[in-house]
Amino acid sequence: MTRQSRLVALLLVIAAGGVCGLMLVANQYRKALAGQLPGGPDQQGQARAARLVDGFLAARSTAKDVIARYPAGIANSPRADEIYANELRRAFAAHGMTDGDYARVRRAWRAWRAGAPLNDPSFVPVFTARRGELERAELGTDERFDDTIR
Repeated sequence: MTRQSRLVALLLVIAAGGVCGLMLVANQYRKALAGQLPGGPDQQGQARAARLVDGFLAARSTAKDVIARYPAGIANSPRADEIYANELRRAFAAHGMTDGDYARVRRAWRAWRAGAPLNDPSFVPVFTARRGELERAELGTDERFDDTIR
């Protein structure tokens, strides 16, 4: 075997080793994306859902405080929708939420409570674990003000 032939054979072996290494790394990424490794999409989705539910509960607590400040009823106050919405936005923004996030959690909670299937199943374990808190956070007749957040 000539010197050039050995060099070409050595380069082929090195290239094959590199390809095998890249295939191993690609397989690990594929497993992580499929949720088979710790920290995959399932756990990340539940962590996000828990954060959003925390923000939802904080906003509902704030809503109850706002409603309590108006003994004659918030509906009788001028600019009631604006006052209510601003207070809620401050509360859920502290949890990194947007209006859309808040509305999505509210829709998911209402659907789950009614027994309907959810578009985002990561909320199910969080709603199950915190059902009592969520039920205490209901606003009763003032729920209509909450619908102004979209």
